[in-house]
This record gives sequence, C-alpha cells and structure tokens, in this order.
Amino acid sequence: MKWRQLCFFLLSFLLIWNLSAQQTDTILSTKEKQPTTTEQLLKKHNPKVAIALSAVIPGSGQIYNKKWWKVPIIYAGLGVSSYLIYDFAVKTKSYQNEYKYRINGQLDNLNPKYSIYTDENVLALKNYYRRNMEISIAAFAIIYLLNIVDAAVDAHLFYFDISDELSMSMQPFVAPNIASSSWNKGMTLAIKF
Repeated sequence: MKWRQLCFFLLSFLLIWNLSAQQTDTILSTKEKQPTTTEQLLKKHNPKVAIALSAVIPGSGQIYNKKWWKVPIIYAGLGVSSYLIYDFAVKTKSYQNEYKYRINGQLDNLNPKYSIYTDENVLALKNYYRRNMEISIAAFAIIYLLNIVDAAVDAHLFYFDISDELSMSMQPFVAPNIASSSWNKGMTLAIKF
C-alpha cells in the first residue's frame, strides 16, 4: 500500500514540476516574441477582431480588413432579403386572414381583391408566400454568415504576399534521346518566387 502511495506522490510531483517548467518556458518565449515598437504593435492584424466586428455590425470586418468595396454588396444582400422577408410576411398574413374570414363566415371582413380566388387558392397562396418568406429568412442568415466567414478569411490572408515576382509557367519540352535515337517529350514547369 505504501508503495502505491509513494509512486502516486512521485508521479504527481513529476507532473506538476513538468507543467510548471512548461509554463515558464512559454512565458519566456512569449516575452521574446512580443513586438517592441509601436509600429510593430499597429501592424498586428487579428482575425478574431475581424470576426467579432462582422458579427456585431455586418461589413465592419471588411472595413477592418481594408476591403471597402465589399460593404455595399453585403448591405445590398441584407437589404434585399430584409425587404423580401417583410413583403412576403405581409402577403402571408393577408391571405391567412382572408382564409380565416372565409372559413368562419365573416363576410364583412373579406377583401374584395381576393374575390376571384377559391378557398383552396387562398390557402395555396398563403402557403406559397410563407414558403418564400422562409427562403428569404434563410438567405438573410446565409448572407450574414458569409459576411463573417469572408472577414475571417480576409483577415487570415491580410499579410499574404501577392507580388509581381511570384509566377508559374508551363512550357512543352522536346529533347533528343541519344541512347535510343528518339525524342523525349514532356512539359516543363517553372515556379519563380
């Protein structure tokens, strides 16, 4: 029994000692990696900030990433889908009320604009506009999520080098084969960076 307690104590001590040694190593390494000048601090571009900004105010992550041209596209998508949600909700409610009035026999509340439709047509139109409203809600959510994903990807690629010195070219290759007196054919791939 004492042997087990001694092994448990020894393993616990080694584990705690190892963890504390790792913590001091990471603290020392982070102190060495920290930027020293204010210019280097300003240069740091954080993807988490871009995600948080886009989640709170759509388009602000794109502004943070200096991709100003994407903001009108985001707001156009959100605006159109919002308008469609509202329009389809109004039409759904209108046809729903018309159907209720017809079923309950409230002839005074009927809309004369819908007199050309049968009860089944009014119900079908209500379901049609409700379905379109749900699709518009899904479109709004997708555009909102794409706004966040786009800000995250742009933030991760913020310092990606896109210089003129990066290039790739493919050319056909033909050379004589001395051993068999034939021609070697192929492609040559040249990458310059």
